Amino acid sequence: MSAPRLTRLTQPLKLPHTTLKNRILLGSMHTGLEDKAEDMPALAAYFAERADAALLVTGGVSPNMEGWLSPFASKLQTNAELKKYATMVSAVHERRPDAQLVMQILHAGRYGYHPLTVAPSAIKPPIAPWFNHVRALSRRGIARTVADFAKTTRM
Repeated sequence: MSAPRLTRLTQPLKLPHTTLKNRILLGSMHTGLEDKAEDMPALAAYFAERADAALLVTGGVSPNMEGWLSPFASKLQTNAELKKYATMVSAVHERRPDAQLVMQILHAGRYGYHPLTVAPSAIKPPIAPWFNHVRALSRRGIARTVADFAKTTRM
């Protein structure tokens, strides 16, 4: 039996605003390297090694501190925070200029495990009932979170 042909997988995919060089996607994965600036070179190498995929999705980056998954997890609200991702983008584009990166913006909600955790309600997560620190967002808090998501997308 001959090996299956994957010709469609390697063909470009035309989307409304871009064309991907192939149909291979590296899905979002939390590598544990996203959270510390000193780990950015390792994260840049990780993504550069996988730049044959057309689209690379980063691990979750929070739009604010309340959305962290854990204390001091990655977030993107300032230009200084944005600069740390430049290493990763440069490494990927140096290896494959046609590779595209997408950042997953992630608010952990009730699954955050730090004292600032907020969610739409104070209901404990069913898969982690020992989390007892979830604070319900006020209307103002919801509006602020939406604004933080919007700001992160513009960066």
